[in-house]
Amino acid sequence: MTSEMAEIAKNNKNMAFTIEKTKSGAKRSVIQIQKTIEFEFQKNLSKFISMLLTTIGIFLLFLVIELIQSAQGSEVPADPTDYFSGYLMMIDFLILIIAVAFGGGIIAEDFEKDTGNLLFPKIQKDRLLIGRIIARYIYAAMCVIFYYVLIGIATLIIYESLPLIVWESMGWALLYTFAVFSFMILFSSFMKRAASAMIVGMLIILMVFQLLTIILMYTGVTIEPLFMLTYYANIITSWFNMPSERFTEVGLGMGPGGVRDGPTFMSWATPSATGAILGMTIYSIACIALAYFIYKRRQN
Repeated sequence: MTSEMAEIAKNNKNMAFTIEKTKSGAKRSVIQIQKTIEFEFQKNLSKFISMLLTTIGIFLLFLVIELIQSAQGSEVPADPTDYFSGYLMMIDFLILIIAVAFGGGIIAEDFEKDTGNLLFPKIQKDRLLIGRIIARYIYAAMCVIFYYVLIGIATLIIYESLPLIVWESMGWALLYTFAVFSFMILFSSFMKRAASAMIVGMLIILMVFQLLTIILMYTGVTIEPLFMLTYYANIITSWFNMPSERFTEVGLGMGPGGVRDGPTFMSWATPSATGAILGMTIYSIACIALAYFIYKRRQN
């Protein structure tokens, strides 16, 4: 009986030691991630300021165009949502610039500069990557939010009100930002230079995805292009007035009497809300998971 009690006491002691060790390990992980976030904030501060200035520049570009049109006699839209959405014509391009700036070198810079994180890692790769992703995405999200705030101020000055749907559109913009940001992390994981990752990733988004979309339409393929990352950007502006039919059949060629006799193709306007959430979430998880796997293999 005494030996059994001693054995139980020993097991309880071992269990308590294991639990304490687990808590200590979890606490150390959180501290390391926190330190990484703080370091990344300081490291990317100048880049963050540059992106804010870029955001201001794009906003001022649209503002100047609006002032020129007003001087020529054009009237502002009666609906504030139409006015607000007019400033979002280049939102996908702005998001691309921001995501490339913060995500393009997130991994590649270790291999390009042979930093201590590669040669003598002080923390595990997963904690390092998590801290970097959190810090840099926060900066990227703040730039997108800042752009919406600028447009919101301009809208309030003219209409003295701001529709709530504006913030819903901003939610889609932030989700799309994370998806593009994750896509750039993937390219950063197997490129040797940050500049190469940025250029290749940007070219694929600007040219390859768009070209594939056009090819699918012109070849008569009616499948919704949910596998195209750029397709999800459409919901940012379409959310202000979601179409009842998300795709339209467009005919090419004009025959006698104005009758279209050419081929037709399906032009998808925007993904559904469910499709956008699932699609961008899957895209983000897949890109980050694959990037981590490649990063781990390369560092080993």
